Amino acid sequence: METLIQLMSDSNCTRIMIGHRPDNMIAGRMYEALGFLASEEVIDGEIVRLLQIS
Repeated sequence: METLIQLMSDSNCTRIMIGHRPDNMIAGRMYEALGFLASEEVIDGEIVRLLQIS
């Protein structure tokens, strides 16, 4: 995952949005550890997380 974040950063991406099911606590903790913050938005029942790259 960190390599993907670096690749997107190198491609001038400024924000990454990702989603996971609310019952997938392992994914939620992993994304938090990488710096993704939960937004108040829910799409198709998934928690949306955002990472500001720059």
